This record gives sequence, structure tokens and C-alpha cells, in this order.
Amino acid sequence: MNKNQIITILKQAKPDHIELIKQAQSLLNDAPQNQISKPIPCSDCLLGKWHTHEGFKLVNIPQLSELESLHKDIHNLYTALYYTTYDRRKNPRATVISAGMEIPIQEKKFRTKKMKQLEKKTVKLVRSLDFIERKVASMTEQDFNSPWLT
Repeated sequence: MNKNQIITILKQAKPDHIELIKQAQSLLNDAPQNQISKPIPCSDCLLGKWHTHEGFKLVNIPQLSELESLHKDIHNLYTALYYTTYDRRKNPRATVISAGMEIPIQEKKFRTKKMKQLEKKTVKLVRSLDFIERKVASMTEQDFNSPWLT
């Protein structure tokens, strides 16, 4: 994968994950389920696929080490919001499963908290992607001929 391809993926990942905030906000505003994107595993989105197959080669970019867990958290938060919202519409109260037990939750408080966490982590992800993008842009093409990028 060359430098321009990596930069393109990093640029596309930003609006893709900002869109999750918009979708989550629609969830909080009770949008119909058919208008909301279903959650996908972090390994199935463009950024997750890139990180798994190529991104790990950028071993000397510090932000890359936290990118994986941050990215996973974002997808997990959106998934929690999505399924809690639609569980609520089917059942009189939403629950979470903890240690094999269903536990009632205070929906509004729970969903608001997850939304704030999603926003905060997405901002952090976008900043990390900006930094990684600048770092990759500053690398020479010769760096990309190495199996382990520096």
C-alpha cells in the first residue's frame, strides 16, 4: 500500500466515524429504525480493515497504538446505543446483560452518557487520524518500500 492510499483511507475514516455521531443523535431523537445504520464490528469498517492488514506496519507512530482500542470503543458505544434504543421500543424497559443477568437501566441517563462518550472518543479519534495522516504525508516513498514502516 502506498502513501497516497493510506492518506485516502485516513481521510475517509474521519467522516465515516463522525457519521456515527449523527446516527446516534438520530437514535436519541427516536428516528425510525429503518432510517438508522445498523452497527458494524470495528474490524469491518474501512479503518478497521486497514489497521488490521496494513496499519500495524506504522510502528513508530505513537497514536497508532491507541487507535485500535479507541476505534473499538467507538463502535461498541454506537452498538450499545443502537440496541438499547430498539430494545426499549420492544420492551417496557431497557436492560443490559451483566454476568449473565439482565439488569434494568435508566434509559435516558444511560443513552445520554453513551452519547457523550461517543462524541468525546470520536473527537479524539479524528485528532489521532489527523496526526497520523500528517506523519504519513511527511514520510518518503522509500519508507514505504520497507516491510516495517518507520
